[in-house]
Amino acid sequence: MNSIISVVLPCRNEKETVGRCIREIKKVAGENSLSIEIIVSDSSNDGTEKIAETEGVRVIKHDTEGYGFAVKEGIKNASGEIIIYADADNTYQFTDIPKFLKELEKSDIVLGSRFRGTIETGAMPLLHRFLGTPLFNLLLFVLLGIKTSDSQSGYRALRKKTFLELDQKTNGMEFATEMMIKAKRKNLVIKEIATDYSRRGGTSKLRRYRDGFAHLKYILIQTPIVFYLVTGSMLFITGMIGLLWGNHITPFLASATVKIFFPILGIQILFLGLFAKTYLTTRLGETDEFIKNFYEKFKFSFALILGFLFIGGALVMKITGTSEVDFDKTLVSILIGLQVIFNSTILSTLSIK
Repeated sequence: MNSIISVVLPCRNEKETVGRCIREIKKVAGENSLSIEIIVSDSSNDGTEKIAETEGVRVIKHDTEGYGFAVKEGIKNASGEIIIYADADNTYQFTDIPKFLKELEKSDIVLGSRFRGTIETGAMPLLHRFLGTPLFNLLLFVLLGIKTSDSQSGYRALRKKTFLELDQKTNGMEFATEMMIKAKRKNLVIKEIATDYSRRGGTSKLRRYRDGFAHLKYILIQTPIVFYLVTGSMLFITGMIGLLWGNHITPFLASATVKIFFPILGIQILFLGLFAKTYLTTRLGETDEFIKNFYEKFKFSFALILGFLFIGGALVMKITGTSEVDFDKTLVSILIGLQVIFNSTILSTLSIK
């Protein structure tokens, strides 16, 4: 392969391992006659960049925290038309670079799957290995149709042109999830190769709960609006059927869970979808036709009237004395009215009209 290959190492305080990673990449380049440019994208304060400079590689010193930001800065400054990026903590095997290049010839993005390779004992926290990554894999498959064994892999290969077309916005660890979702929407070919995963050197920078919630939040805002509409509507309709006629149909529909909890949950899921797509549009700058059309028609005054009608209906039942008989209906009516008023107030504040 005659093309220049840029290997990007996103770094933050990896002085114990960055030199070893660089030397390993150089060794692979020599043994396989590859033209490799190594770029260290650095935000360290422990002298990592000085070690990288002594190894004779390009150092992009930006001093901005964030895994995604570091990868983007490295790729932006890369000369190669082919990009490989991996953590500089000595966890990934750079001897796999030729395998990545071979697979990239027939695909758009190549992931190094740790779950298809061998994970050294202690290399990955048990919570990540058996709950975190498998859960995100499942959510991506169920909600977005993305099938992968290691959606959080930090070892990937793609062409620079492909990366620029993805136009990624996030700067944190959710950057990995964003790439998968946007690649899927562009119908790009994503392949996996098995790669072994070793115990890291130095101190881990992962913030498991914060980073985990960042991935989850991004998946939720990218989930198709139809999921929220269908799920929310089904719960709401089922709950209202139970509330109005449940006693005449089945004990299940007459249960408090169905006739009280379902309508409230259904309404909130509908609003969650609206919040998610509003955030996607206003904060991440993506175009969403549904939310654009929604805000063209959304009238805060109508939402307030609707909310007060629900509350007013409950007050009428209270005044007429029927609330004692239909307490569940009164309660649900008040709660739905409050939900509509409060959530619509927030949507009005976030309006993108």
